[in-house]
Amino acid sequence: MMDELLKKEIEEDMEKIQVPSSLYDFAKNIKEESKVTNVQEIPVVKKRRNRKFHFAAAAVVGLGILTGSAFLNPSIAEMASKIPYLGQVFQTKPAYELIHDALEKEGYKNLSLGMTPGEKVLFEIRLEGSEKDADRERGKITGIVEDILKSKGYDSYEINVTSFIPGVVKETEEEKQMTQLGSKIEEGLRASGYDIISVNPYNPKIEVSIPLTEKRVDEIQKATIELAKVNGSDKEVQMDVVDVENNKREGMWMEYLRSIHEGLALKKEYKVSGYAYSYKPEKVKIVIKTSMTASDEGAKETVGKIRYEIKAFLDSEDVKAKVGKQPYVVIVRDKSGKDFPY
Repeated sequence: MMDELLKKEIEEDMEKIQVPSSLYDFAKNIKEESKVTNVQEIPVVKKRRNRKFHFAAAAVVGLGILTGSAFLNPSIAEMASKIPYLGQVFQTKPAYELIHDALEKEGYKNLSLGMTPGEKVLFEIRLEGSEKDADRERGKITGIVEDILKSKGYDSYEINVTSFIPGVVKETEEEKQMTQLGSKIEEGLRASGYDIISVNPYNPKIEVSIPLTEKRVDEIQKATIELAKVNGSDKEVQMDVVDVENNKREGMWMEYLRSIHEGLALKKEYKVSGYAYSYKPEKVKIVIKTSMTASDEGAKETVGKIRYEIKAFLDSEDVKAKVGKQPYVVIVRDKSGKDFPY
């Protein structure tokens, strides 16, 4: 089923000759031990900047543009069929993006889409409007979502259609002042020739993020303090030095993990209920949570299949070309959170 979907998307890309332009964010909750994806939500309505700077992780993957002559070559179809299962999931659009695009095409403009891991993945579609609106559209929306998930061969999910009334949150005068302060500081630093990633004035200290390659840390800190005073703020300044290349690599791992979780959690045979990860340059730790116990019939075989699919994907040439030889470890856990002994 996934082979056919991948071939179909290649054909569609050939017809459009363009890379998808939309980018949907999903929220991730963070725990101390590791980063755990509990809820993914793709909002349509733009939200104002969060003062605490909680960022959503982008997870949109598009197929590259193929030339017509390449597609006509039969070896392309053969190549697609040899891609590991999770590699096919990675190369096709994420399920939530397919669902969002399909619903938007049907005229549902103001909605949000959530994906909640569990023994079955819960897709929650929230329409802007009343409960009556949701009741009226529930059957149609459910049918659209089911068609998409079945087309990808998925069989472990639930669909819930609800409604919401959007609230309007007015920006306070203090927030307006902080926004202006951040813009003034960032403009001033950039005008002075400093390499700045971002300026966050909303927290008790003004946070200035710079790349690892920018060595003038103390100089930038002093310049920020002066710019803040000129603009009426006596806040202290905190410098955050960011390894941009390492962050890019972590972002790529996030995309791989999205594919791993989607491909495994949405198929009953793998009995996957969630995942967590811990990213470090020296080793990436991937934790797959299941709804099984070690004594369940077929548990050992299923754990083996999970490990095989992940290894086949992460050891593929395409993945290694992007992340190199960065080590990783896969841990599969039972429903109580204990590592399987095999």
